Amino acid sequence: MRDKIDHVVVVMMENRSLDSVLGWLYPDGEPPHIVGADTTSVYQGLQTGDYSNSYDGRALPATKGTVGATGHDGVPPQPLRVPGFDPGEEYEHVTQQLFGSPEHPTKTNPPNGTPAAMAGFAYDYDAFYETWEQLAQVMEAYSPAQLPVLNGLARAYALSDAWFSSVPTQTNPNRAFSLCGTSLGRVNNTWDAVEQFDTKTIWNALPKGTTWGIYYHDIWKDGQCYTQYTFPRCSDVLAEGEIAPIDTFYTKARSGGLPRFTYLEPKWGYGMGDKDGSGFLCGEIFGRIYGSQGNDYHPPTWMGPGEAFLNEIYEALIANNAAWQRTLLVVMFDEHGGTYDHVDPGWGAVTPDGHRGPDGFAFDRYGVRVPALLVSPWIAAGTVFRSPKADVKLDHTSMISTVLSWCGVDPVTAGLGDRVAAAPPFDWVLSDAPRSDVPTFTVPTGYAEQGKDCWLTQETGHLPVGVMRGLVSRSTTLEQLEEHMKAALDDG
Repeated sequence: MRDKIDHVVVVMMENRSLDSVLGWLYPDGEPPHIVGADTTSVYQGLQTGDYSNSYDGRALPATKGTVGATGHDGVPPQPLRVPGFDPGEEYEHVTQQLFGSPEHPTKTNPPNGTPAAMAGFAYDYDAFYETWEQLAQVMEAYSPAQLPVLNGLARAYALSDAWFSSVPTQTNPNRAFSLCGTSLGRVNNTWDAVEQFDTKTIWNALPKGTTWGIYYHDIWKDGQCYTQYTFPRCSDVLAEGEIAPIDTFYTKARSGGLPRFTYLEPKWGYGMGDKDGSGFLCGEIFGRIYGSQGNDYHPPTWMGPGEAFLNEIYEALIANNAAWQRTLLVVMFDEHGGTYDHVDPGWGAVTPDGHRGPDGFAFDRYGVRVPALLVSPWIAAGTVFRSPKADVKLDHTSMISTVLSWCGVDPVTAGLGDRVAAAPPFDWVLSDAPRSDVPTFTVPTGYAEQGKDCWLTQETGHLPVGVMRGLVSRSTTLEQLEEHMKAALDDG
C-alpha cells in the first residue's frame, strides 16, 4: 500500500446496519469480485432469504425500500426518515435485538458461543405510542435508488459484507475501539454522551513526522470537536497535525494538499420522532433548542444530507486528479443504531485488555454488521471484501491496523491492545494498477435540503451537542424529555 497511496481519508458515519442501507446492493447476489478467506460467491444481503421479526403474532418482514408512516392530518409518509424513532442502541438493547424475542426477552450476556437469532429488533423497538405501521419501520431497508451515492460508491469501488462494529452497543465505545483499540471496559455512553477516554490513540501511534488532520462540523464541548474532546491524548501530538473545521478539508482536498492521514467528523444528527410519525421533534424547551438534522445518516433524521455530504467528500477528493491517484477513502459506520441486520455477528472477537463489562462480558463478541467502503483508483469496481483470516473478522480496529502498517508501524507493538494487534488489514484489497475512469454520482434534487429547518449552527442557542444527543437517546416521550432537559439545565 505504501507504494500506491499517499493519502488515507477516513469518515465514520452513524447508526446504520449493513442491511438497513446496503442490503439490496446486489439483488441478484453476484458481485463481480469477491475477495477474502471466505470465497462464498453470493453477496450476503437481504436477497439471500426471507427475513422478518415477529411481534404479537405478526411477521414484520425486511423490505426492499422504505415506506415510512402516514402522519397526522394526512401528512404523507417520509420514506427517507426511517425508522421514525431512534431505536435502542445501548448494550442491553443490542443484546435483546440479537438474542431476545417476544417469547424469550433477555438483556443479559448469554453463555459463550450462543448463536444470535437476530429476532429481537422489532420487540426491542416497540414503544407504547407506536402504530403497526411505525413499528414495521425498524425492519425496512433502503433501496439503492433511495441512497444512490452510498450504493453507487459501494458498486463502483469496494464494500465489505462481513465488517462488524467492534462492540455490541452504541457510539462512544465503538468510536473508542476505532481510534484506540479499546473502550476501557465501557459498554455504553454516559448519560449525556459527553465523556473522555484517557488512553492512547491512533494519532499517538503514528511515526513522528506523519502529518494528520481532524476536520469537523460541530463544536462538542469546551471549544473542541467530538474527537479531540472525547479522545484527549490526540492533542499531545498536535505538533504533527491540525484540528480544523470541515471547510479546511475541502480546500486542501481540492488543492491536493491533504495531510497523510485525514479523519472527518460528520455533522451530528439527533432528535425524537414525533408520536404520530409526522416528523422528528425540533423546537424549544425552557428556552433551549433540541433536535438537529445532521449529515451522518443517524435516525430519526433525514438521510438526504448524509448522501450529499458523502458525495461532497468524494467530489473534493477527485477534483485534484494527481492527488486522487494516490488517495484511499475509507467510509465506515460506528454502529447499527438498532436497525435490523440478518447476519449473526458471532463470537471470537479478541479481548483487547483486562477490562470486563456487565455479566462478565469479555468484549469477545462483535457488534452488529455495519457498512465499510474502500474508495480509490486502486480498487476494482464491484469488489466485495471479507477478512483475509478465516478465524478473525474485520471490525473497526482493522482501520487502525491498516493505517499503522501503511505508516511503517507494527500493530503488534503499537501499544493499542490485543484487538488491534490481531486485526486483519485490508490493504491487500488494492489492485496492482490504478483505474483510469472516475465514476461520478448525482444527489437527487432536494436531498441536501431535507430537515433544513432543524439544521443547527454553532450560534444557535442550544445545549452542547453531546448533552442533547444523550437526552434524546434516553427519552421516549416529550414529557420525559422535558424532565431530563430541566435537570440538565439545573445542573448547569
